[in-house]
Amino acid sequence: MGEDKFHIKEQFEKSGYEVHEATVGTFSSNHDRETELYYYIKGGRVDYGQAHAEKYGHHRYGKTYEGIMPNWQPGQKIHLIGHSMGGQTIRLLEQMLRYGSPEEIAYQKEHGGEISPLFKEQKDNMISSITTLVTPHNGSAASDNLGNRDFAKKILNDIGKVSGNRFSNLDLGFSQWGFKQHPNESYIEYSKRIKNSPLWDTKDNALTDLTAEGSEQLNQNTSLNPNIVYTSYAGEASHATLSGKHVPNIRQYPLMDLTSRIIGKDKNQQLRLNDGIVPTISALYPNGQAYKNVTDISSANEKGIWQVLPVKKDWDHMDFVGMDPTDYKHTGEELEQFYTGIVDHLMRVEESENRNLAV
Repeated sequence: MGEDKFHIKEQFEKSGYEVHEATVGTFSSNHDRETELYYYIKGGRVDYGQAHAEKYGHHRYGKTYEGIMPNWQPGQKIHLIGHSMGGQTIRLLEQMLRYGSPEEIAYQKEHGGEISPLFKEQKDNMISSITTLVTPHNGSAASDNLGNRDFAKKILNDIGKVSGNRFSNLDLGFSQWGFKQHPNESYIEYSKRIKNSPLWDTKDNALTDLTAEGSEQLNQNTSLNPNIVYTSYAGEASHATLSGKHVPNIRQYPLMDLTSRIIGKDKNQQLRLNDGIVPTISALYPNGQAYKNVTDISSANEKGIWQVLPVKKDWDHMDFVGMDPTDYKHTGEELEQFYTGIVDHLMRVEESENRNLAV
């Protein structure tokens, strides 16, 4: 993250922190992404679950990760920071660790066979904090209006064909759907197979999960852990016109112009203020979950409740990860200060937990 203005991972590693940037499916569903994240941390071959695989029509097993923390278990806590959809993904991972997957547990009881450790319950005390950055906790009109349109699916179809052909090293997370050209398969045959993939008729993808309906389902299926510190950040990079509709600020990332304008004319006026991708109000906290507003990160020390930081004015969706080269106003130094505040906060969380253990 932050490749254009501030090398977040590299700079904090130089300061002695252990930092990892997870690789999960860009366009995959939150279920598939949180499963991949678990194996990215723990190591092993990704097991999406037999019940899930049969329900949606993709492979049960995926890629194999070496694992950044093979000894990850209750008592070995980590901090999770999620940008955009990543915030939804880490919330679902925490829920899965705590309660497992009722569907996979029921499937194993009926059919036998193996079940991934992820889908078994009672693995609490593995996460210290969850921090979300401009996460569409309650969905985005951009997904509702674009996500399920034929042209959006066509774009993903084209991406899938390019990323999965035998000459490409690009991996956008379509392997569970068989998006990899076989050795003796022509490109025409491969393209036809991708076109006929069950992915296009399923809800097991990011396009669905980022809609208001998909996000509401996630909110209903997740809960706050009383042992975790939750914080959230939102941005705003649009402004109202005389008509009341919102348009992008002058320094908003140009590639988000369309989505910002779609959100800016939502029939619900409260949803119009946005960061280019996500309505500002959607990034504050998940509907139905406890929250409180805090004025500064140093005071966000309570567990089991969303602590909502002040909205970052004139920060668009990509400013939070330093990937908006067109915005000269936000410097690398500013981004460094922002993440230093987050890291210092996480260290205070650890110190507090260590003091409690010592009592």
